[in-house]
Amino acid sequence: MITNQPLTLPTYNFDAASEVRQATSADSDYSRVIREIYLRRLIDGTVKQNEAQAVATGISIMDLNDGRVLYSHNENTEQFAASINKLPVALLLLEDLRAGKIRMGQMVSWAESDRRGGFGDFDQPGSPLQAPLRDVVYDMLHNSGNTAVRVSVNNVLGGPYAVNDRWATKPQLARTRLQPLDATRFYLGNSTPHDSLWAIRQLTKRQDAPAVFMRDAMKDNIFVDFGVRSQLPDSDFLILVNKIGLLDDAEGNNRHDVGIIYNTRTHRPYAYALMTTAPYNAGDPAATLRADQSLKDIGGALFRFAGGSKRVGGQTSSEVRNYVETRMRY
Repeated sequence: MITNQPLTLPTYNFDAASEVRQATSADSDYSRVIREIYLRRLIDGTVKQNEAQAVATGISIMDLNDGRVLYSHNENTEQFAASINKLPVALLLLEDLRAGKIRMGQMVSWAESDRRGGFGDFDQPGSPLQAPLRDVVYDMLHNSGNTAVRVSVNNVLGGPYAVNDRWATKPQLARTRLQPLDATRFYLGNSTPHDSLWAIRQLTKRQDAPAVFMRDAMKDNIFVDFGVRSQLPDSDFLILVNKIGLLDDAEGNNRHDVGIIYNTRTHRPYAYALMTTAPYNAGDPAATLRADQSLKDIGGALFRFAGGSKRVGGQTSSEVRNYVETRMRY
C-alpha cells in the first residue's frame, strides 16, 4: 500500500517516476531497482558536500554481473593517482607471470638508495635489500609499499618509460601514466576512476594462481581504518578486495579507494573507484577531512546496498519504496 506519510529523506531534484519506469522496463527485480535509485541519491548528496568544499570528486560504480554502471561522476577526469597506480603496475606483473617471463620465486635485489618511506616492510630502515618477487608484490599490494613499487617498475618491468609504453597499448588506461623524472626515478602519476576500475577488474577476473595471490594480498590489507574498508560490517558473507591511495601534497591532498565488494550469498560483485583531491591548506584541514569522510559515507552505503540490508541509508527498503512510489503519484 502506498503511504502518504512524508519521510525524512534527502531532497533531490530528480524525476523518480521516470527513472523507476526506465529501470523496471529492463529489470524485473523491483526491490533492487529501488535500492539502486536510492544509492545514487545518497552518493549525489556526498558529491554535493564534497564539491561545496572544493574537493574534486570522481566516482565509478559498476555491477559486475551485467556490466551496468550504477553511478558515474567525473569518471574520466584525471587526478594524481598516488598508490592507486600500483594496480596497473601489478597488472603488468601479472601479465608477465602468466607469460612465463618472470616467476614469483625469482630473487629481486635493490640498493639502499632505492628505499622509499612508507608503510611497506621494505620501506623500513634496515629492511632487506633483496627478496623473492612474491614478497615484493605482496608488500606493494598489502602494505602499499613504496620501495616495492619502485623495485617492481625498475628492476622487474624495465623502468618507468617501459611501463608507460605498455600502458599506452591499452586503451582502457588512456589517462593512466607514471611521471618519469629520469630512467629510474618517477612519480606514480595520474589516473581516473574509469582507468583504475578497469585495472582492478583485470587483476581479479581470473582465478589462476598469481591472480589469486594478488587478490588475497588486497583482501586483508592493513588499511582497516580508512575509506570503504573502515565501514566493512562484521559479516561472514561480504568480501572486500581493495587498494587505497593517500598523499598530502602542496598541489592537493589525495584520498582514493578502488575495490570490489562480493556477496557470497547473492553471488553479486560490485566494483567501485572513488577518487578525491582536496585543496592543500595546512592551517585548515576541513576539506581533507571532508574527503576522508566521503569515502566512509559511500563505503557504508555500498555495503548496505551490496549486503541486501533491510535498512538503506537509515530507511527500510519498504520505506524507500513507498517514498519513491509517492513521488510517482502526479
